[in-house]
Amino acid sequence: MKKGVLIFTTMLFAGTAIANEQKPVLLNCPQPVMPAKASALRISGTVEYQAWVNAKGEVYSTSLKGDEVFLKEVERTVNRCKFEPGKPGVHQGHVSFNVMTETEGKAK
Repeated sequence: MKKGVLIFTTMLFAGTAIANEQKPVLLNCPQPVMPAKASALRISGTVEYQAWVNAKGEVYSTSLKGDEVFLKEVERTVNRCKFEPGKPGVHQGHVSFNVMTETEGKAK
């Protein structure tokens, strides 16, 4: 049996602000981890999110939409993101998780 390789991409830094709101400036954000259940079942998926950021640069609320198996991990990750203080608003983005086998990931 070939060993599986986990590959995921994130777009946490490609967020845009909602109209008429100040755009929070992302300073750092941890990488999300592929949930064990999704990895075991070889499930790929995407989660779109909105993060409300306060004046301290902390996330105080989130809204998530996407594949249920990934929601908890994305929420945990987004809540740990840090933004530039003094620039509250809404940060939007998405996170994609992809699973590939070793042979699918190799260049031909």
